[in-house]
Amino acid sequence: MKSDIFINKLFTVNSLKKMIFKNDMRTFRKTFSSLYSKDNDNLSMSEAFSLIYSYMAKNHRNEYFYKNALLNKILLGRHSVNTSTALRELPISDNILDFVIINGIGQVYEIKTELDNLKRLRGQIDSYYNAFSYCNVVTDEGHLQAVMQEVDSLKVGIIVLTKRNTLHVVREPQEFNDKLNYVTMFKLLRKYEFEAILLNEFGELPDAKPVKYYEACLEMFRKLSIKEAQEVMLQQLKKRVTIDRDNEELFQQVPLELKALIYFSNFRTQDFRLLTNFLDRKLGDVF
Repeated sequence: MKSDIFINKLFTVNSLKKMIFKNDMRTFRKTFSSLYSKDNDNLSMSEAFSLIYSYMAKNHRNEYFYKNALLNKILLGRHSVNTSTALRELPISDNILDFVIINGIGQVYEIKTELDNLKRLRGQIDSYYNAFSYCNVVTDEGHLQAVMQEVDSLKVGIIVLTKRNTLHVVREPQEFNDKLNYVTMFKLLRKYEFEAILLNEFGELPDAKPVKYYEACLEMFRKLSIKEAQEVMLQQLKKRVTIDRDNEELFQQVPLELKALIYFSNFRTQDFRLLTNFLDRKLGDVF
């Protein structure tokens, strides 16, 4: 359906920032008008997003819906933004890791919605084990049996997003380190991150020509044990997304439907204020 295409475009960080900072409401107008009557002038933007999200919950649980469920129910429900970090869309080998939560360990969540097929699942999980020791597949009830056949290893955790939109743990993940790989972990790190690791662990950076510098840094990284390498990699990744302590209360006030979008938007205090003003706007001002 055309409305589903609009929804996929609406629930992105870029779309949200265009609405808040540039007053670009075109995607929102198309989405809302494809689902509901425009005769809702007194609805706030917050209420309008809640209506759209309710439609998603019943008819179009896309990847954003799953990620938002994971963030709300695991990162915010079991942990906190002070102790844990969520990352999304990390490139690993030829795959893109959907979602990972890092606290003391790194837990991968590969999402297979009811809109997806499972053709690449086994290869995706294998590649994630090159950098992470705990992997989960998050899927719907209709995919459950097929997922269990694809990832028959008891090491892989399986979580179902039920029809009631709760997360049901079918199987807990078990630690698996046999495929950890220095190169894969090193490639996840940005230059300032692996330099920080080397300075902290060895007290220096390699003396190498620019064309040889990356390889020289990798060779130093290899001097760590594989589990030490993973630990320091996770420490660096954990720093990438943070909610400033001054903004924790503002983040808590963000509607559940938008939590994942805001979490990955790196908002500052003034941005949260603009968000509040945006969500208080009436639809009559938008259409």
